[in-house]
Amino acid sequence: MTVVVFVFVAAIPVIYWFSGGRGITNRGRSSGVATPTAVPDAVLGEQAASPAPADAANSPSPALTPAPARAVYWGLWTEGFWDDSAKTLHPERLRDMESQIGKKAAIAHYYRGWHELDDSGFLAELNTIAANGWRPMVSANPYFFDGCGSGGKPLYRTIADGNCDGFLKAVGRNFKVFGKPVFFRFAWEMNIPSMEWNIPGTGDAPQDFREAWNRFRQITLEEGATNMIWVFSPHIITSESSSIAALYPGDTAVDWVALDGYNWGTTQSWSSWQSFSEIFTQSYTELTRIAPTKPVMIAEVNTSDRGGDKVAWYTEMLSKSIQDRFSRVVAVVFYDEDRTAGEKVNWRINISQMSIEAFRKAIADPLYRSAF
Repeated sequence: MTVVVFVFVAAIPVIYWFSGGRGITNRGRSSGVATPTAVPDAVLGEQAASPAPADAANSPSPALTPAPARAVYWGLWTEGFWDDSAKTLHPERLRDMESQIGKKAAIAHYYRGWHELDDSGFLAELNTIAANGWRPMVSANPYFFDGCGSGGKPLYRTIADGNCDGFLKAVGRNFKVFGKPVFFRFAWEMNIPSMEWNIPGTGDAPQDFREAWNRFRQITLEEGATNMIWVFSPHIITSESSSIAALYPGDTAVDWVALDGYNWGTTQSWSSWQSFSEIFTQSYTELTRIAPTKPVMIAEVNTSDRGGDKVAWYTEMLSKSIQDRFSRVVAVVFYDEDRTAGEKVNWRINISQMSIEAFRKAIADPLYRSAF
């Protein structure tokens, strides 16, 4: 069951959505870009093999050798893909969206209960996703439960101090059994107050979060889950967000970095129409400064149709901004759900025929890959 709690922060209504839901926050504006950096093959997973060396005598001169083609792997969370109340995965929902878009997705994203990451049902879901040709991306936020009790300490301090080790070991074993690469977004958007697990909302300091992250990751590695791709995924910078730099767990504990951000248009009292670049540039610049060698993902993104042109927004994002201004981005995952009832905004790509046609045309570019 989804529980909704309304809180007022700085006169802005904030909604807490439990069980992996979206929360409303004031989306910040930004500016600036970062220098592009090559993406190591190792972080892309088992299928990102380096090309075999060519015979030296037949190789073109360096001046004539074309630069390697850039790849951006695209994916979706789509409405109904995961039914949390029935604990049922519906791959047909994602296949239907692929059919409408006319292109297969590389990444299938869904939100999963933290306390169930160690059970057999979760493992079956990962296998179903892989069997459909997608790489899973799992977003899980921590909370107290029987396998991870507080003992009177804040959430991340509890994890960092080892109170949840038995559960974390079981999670690691489950991921190891799956065996294939899987993106794992632990405590996504931990930097904004609308998320229940935010820092300092839990009573933790940034150091507690970093230590909890590192302990969790180290335990899963010790259990053999080397297939987990750890994605540090804050929300874009806002006037109320915590420092991304202070929360970053460190290069040795992070495989990818990511950002979540949305164009709310005029759906909220505090929002206005923003381009993709206006939404992401400031945060992208900061994130790539903090983690200059890590591949970058846009892990959640979409646009409203209120207050501007949704068709033009998709075209500008996919055919211009990602290609020309965000050269470090190697994956982009769309959030495709109608949230009109709770948030007064519809994020569906197929909200209109013109919208999906524009998306289909832009995503058809060979830059956007359907498999790793």
